[in-house]
Amino acid sequence: MVENLHRWLVIRLILVWLVLSFAIGGVVHYLGNIRLDNHVVAMAKSETANYKQAVIEYLQAPSEEALARLNRNVAVHIDHDNLIAVEFYDANSVKITEAVAASARDIEEKLPKHGNEFSDKSGVVCTKMDVNSETYLRVFVPLTDKNGTKIGYLEGIYHAPGDSIAQIKLQTLWALVLVVLAVLATSVVLYPLIIRLNSRLVDYSRTLTLTNIGMLKVLGSAIAKRDSDTNEHNYRVTLYAVNIGENLGLTRSAMQGLIKGSFLHDLGKIAISDAILHKPGKLTEEEFTLMKSHVRHGEDIIQGDDWLKDARDVVFCHHEKFDGNGYPAGIGGGAIPLNARIFAVADVFDALTSKRPYKEPFSFEVAVGILRESSGNHFDPEIVTLFLEHAKRLYGEICHGEENDLHGRLEGYISKYF
Repeated sequence: MVENLHRWLVIRLILVWLVLSFAIGGVVHYLGNIRLDNHVVAMAKSETANYKQAVIEYLQAPSEEALARLNRNVAVHIDHDNLIAVEFYDANSVKITEAVAASARDIEEKLPKHGNEFSDKSGVVCTKMDVNSETYLRVFVPLTDKNGTKIGYLEGIYHAPGDSIAQIKLQTLWALVLVVLAVLATSVVLYPLIIRLNSRLVDYSRTLTLTNIGMLKVLGSAIAKRDSDTNEHNYRVTLYAVNIGENLGLTRSAMQGLIKGSFLHDLGKIAISDAILHKPGKLTEEEFTLMKSHVRHGEDIIQGDDWLKDARDVVFCHHEKFDGNGYPAGIGGGAIPLNARIFAVADVFDALTSKRPYKEPFSFEVAVGILRESSGNHFDPEIVTLFLEHAKRLYGEICHGEENDLHGRLEGYISKYF
């Protein structure tokens, strides 16, 4: 069980690590791209500023001399910065002049063309483009006079420097690596803490279960003593029932209910008066009616405890008969809970083969014969058939066992199913 827990936890921590790494890593990557774009845009805006004042001076006082001065200014800068092409327009979208860096004419031809869609913009606009794995921006910059009136605009093609992009991408990559390592480290740190907390929880749960089982044994013993019986009866019927349950392939939870119900099957006899419970002779019809009420009393008692609720099938229904002539509800066949049908066979077999104040034990052969005769009316025939396949062995192991031996056997089943 511990190995399964470790594997279960490792798998889930790995899944959490992967999910968080992808989620947080995606956010980091997204923010890194935004940071890269903003950085490139900021550099593009900065370099277009080199031309802005010269163009504004020309537009405010256009002349051949001013245009020549503008062209000289552009020529000085175009081959030394990252703005590989630049065009200047007046307020009517008429081109004033343009310049393309000598080293970038082939690239400029490959970039997407455009019309005058930027001419009516009032703010700086940047459009990102990728060519041959290189990043370029088409930059639109409106030009205004001192009064804020738009007098023209310039458009430039900015080539983002590879070293700057590579540096930001490397920083983003390291951020992603750190995120993955941080999530992994957190998972590694949490692993022993979760194991320790789970171990403590299992210990508390086990202690609580053992406490409940201890109370179960005390109640069973108290009932047996009041009914002039011994603990051996509770141990024997429980062991018979558990063996039948195992051969039927009951689930772990069903086996828990069967063990609890077997121990507490006669819990309701606490509410029956000693005059009826210990009467040496045959009970009158009225007395027998009162005796039968012990199953309802037992049901009432266990209903108040969630841990004992799965014992109800046995406590309430172990006197039902397969042909529908039992009590308290008179149900039959498959309507009787499986655990109750199992226990009925175990209870009667033990009663037949055990010494009681009012009788000597029957031999194994006689008890088996009675079970066969009662198959189909008192008992579920499939369960009788299954039990009889193992009855000889179980009889030899359980019927005459000492209390300590029976207790030890039962403890093994309790450890297995609780």
